Amino acid sequence: MPDTCALCGAVLPEGKTCEDIFGECLALEFTDPGYGRVHFLTVACYMIQHEGYSDELYVWAQSALRNYLEEGYATERIRRDAAQGPGRTKGIRRPADAPPLPKVAWSLTIADAAAGMHDADSYCRLIEQWGRATLKEMGPLVR
Repeated sequence: MPDTCALCGAVLPEGKTCEDIFGECLALEFTDPGYGRVHFLTVACYMIQHEGYSDELYVWAQSALRNYLEEGYATERIRRDAAQGPGRTKGIRRPADAPPLPKVAWSLTIADAAAGMHDADSYCRLIEQWGRATLKEMGPLVR
């Protein structure tokens, strides 16, 4: 029986964790600009689905995803917004003693996106699909 991620529910390739896959994605994004175009989405979706953000950052991330995916904000504008967002005055990481988040049955995970890629174009398409699904499904996490 395949392993699954306890946080996002991803069905994992043998011997890998979501964190392993995330690291592989980041390596691609930092070494090839064709992959790096979607870096914001990769980080945001991974953090959202793995309970990585504080409650304030979930609110900001939902808005940032909407601005990026639906309004066409450039990554540089997202970065500027982030510099003015809640992360500048409060921690972005979820505190260990924070109340548990509701479980979300994610329809797409990092494992799904990584499994379907063949090149930079397919990777970016899949990460964007993951971003759209995450935005659509993250409502219960925004308090």
